[in-house]
Amino acid sequence: MKADIPLYGLRIRKFAKRSIQCLLIATFPLLSSCIRDDLKPCPPLQVELSVKDKNYFNINNVPLETRKSESLAFRAYVPTLYYTLRDAATGDIVEEQGVFNVTDNAPTHSVTFCECLPFGKYVLTVWGGLTDNSQLTDNSLTSILHASQVEAKDIYLAHDTLVYDNQHVHYSFDLQRTTGKLLVQIVDLPATVLYEDNSIGQIYERVNHKFEYSNPITVRKQDAWNTAPDVVLYTILAPSIGELQSPVHINLYDKAERTAPILTPKDVNVTLKRNELTTLKYVYDDEKRDFNIFLLIDDAWEIIYNLDID
Repeated sequence: MKADIPLYGLRIRKFAKRSIQCLLIATFPLLSSCIRDDLKPCPPLQVELSVKDKNYFNINNVPLETRKSESLAFRAYVPTLYYTLRDAATGDIVEEQGVFNVTDNAPTHSVTFCECLPFGKYVLTVWGGLTDNSQLTDNSLTSILHASQVEAKDIYLAHDTLVYDNQHVHYSFDLQRTTGKLLVQIVDLPATVLYEDNSIGQIYERVNHKFEYSNPITVRKQDAWNTAPDVVLYTILAPSIGELQSPVHINLYDKAERTAPILTPKDVNVTLKRNELTTLKYVYDDEKRDFNIFLLIDDAWEIIYNLDID
C-alpha cells in the first residue's frame, strides 16, 4: 500500500522537475556556443629563414673581394626565394611557392604556411638566388648551376625535415651557399690586350637538396675591359670534382673579333670549393712574353709557374 503524498508535495516535485528542464534547455545553447568559441584554429606552421654564408669563409684573406656587412637585410644576400613543402611519408608536394623577389628590409624572411595544413611530418626545401624556376629539375630537388656551361648564379639552399604539431609550430632554417668563386688577377698586361676567354674544366654542373654535386662539365666565359695594365676577373662556380682537378685555361686578345689569341698563359689546376674564394695571379713578363703564375693559399702567394726556372 502506497503512502499518501500530500498534494503540495507533488506540486513541488513537478515544479522542481520543470525548472530543471527549463534550466537545461536555456543553458544548452550557451554551452554549445562556448565550446565552439574555444575551438581556435591550429597555429600555422611558420619558418624563419636566415643566411648563414653572408661572406665567403676565407674573405679575410682575399683583399680582391669586398667584404659585405653581416647586418644587411636578408635580400642583400639572397634576393629571391623558392620553396616546396612535401609530405615526408609520400614525397608529395603539399605547398609550393615559385621564384619570387624578397622585397622587405628585414634581417630574416618568414614563411607562414596555410592554416589548413594538417599536423604531420614534412620536408622543406628552399632555394635562394634563382632567376626563375627553369634552373630546377628532379621535381625541384636539384638545381642546374651551370646551364649551357655558363657561369653560375650565387645560389643558396636549405633543406630539412620538420614535425608540425601543437608543440612545434615555429622553425628556423639557415640558407647556405652552394657555389664558390674563382678570382683571376692579371698584372702588367700590354695596353693593347682588351679581351679574354677562359675555360675551367671538371666543375660540377648541378647540386641536389642534400648538397650532393654531380655531372662534371667545362665552364666557359668571356670578358672585356678598358685600357688598364691590371685586370681582375670573377667567375662563380660549383666545386671541382676533386683536389687540383679543375684546369684553368685563358686566352688573351687585342681585338674582340680575333680568332687566335696573342697571349696564352700556361694552364694551371685549382680546387674550387663551396663558399670559398680561389685566387690566381698572372704577372706578365714583357721580355719573355709569358706569365709568372701564383695561387693565394691562406694569406700568402705561392708560385705555381716560375719563368725564372727553366
